[in-house]
Amino acid sequence: MQPPPEECSVRNYLIDPYQIHYLRFIIEAYPGMAVVSTLDATLGLVSIAVAPGCESDILQILEAERETLKLSEVGLNS
Repeated sequence: MQPPPEECSVRNYLIDPYQIHYLRFIIEAYPGMAVVSTLDATLGLVSIAVAPGCESDILQILEAERETLKLSEVGLNS
């Protein structure tokens, strides 16, 4: 058995800029699972840091809200 990861996984998304507050509201309804950070409010670029072991739950939530949020995952170069 592998030990659980010790770091959050981070994913970046483009969403409808007017829905950033809605995304934050949804994610905050599940305390301790993830944190939403706005990288660029004008573009609707957000970062979601997901707690270890919560990845599948957060992905299910995001998939359920994909159309409402106009959600698409993006990769960012460091």
